[in-house]
Amino acid sequence: MIIVGNRRRNNVMGQLRYTCKKCQQDAFHSVVRTRLMFTAFFIPLFPIGKYTTARCNLCGYQEKLNNKEMDARFPNQGAKPNPS
Repeated sequence: MIIVGNRRRNNVMGQLRYTCKKCQQDAFHSVVRTRLMFTAFFIPLFPIGKYTTARCNLCGYQEKLNNKEMDARFPNQGAKPNPS
């Protein structure tokens, strides 16, 4: 029997301040990058996707953001550090 699946890893990239689409308040939004990893026997083997979301800190509204735009805004958060 082979146990396969996927795992999500979240990384907070930072915060942006803009008007929320739901509550119409000028608020900070937490920007989170989620990476999906393929797993076998609960060991992450390789990435299968990534997406970025912003969550309003006042009302909790979440929306998907463009990965490339967020990489440009948070240049140090997009790259993974190389372990030596």
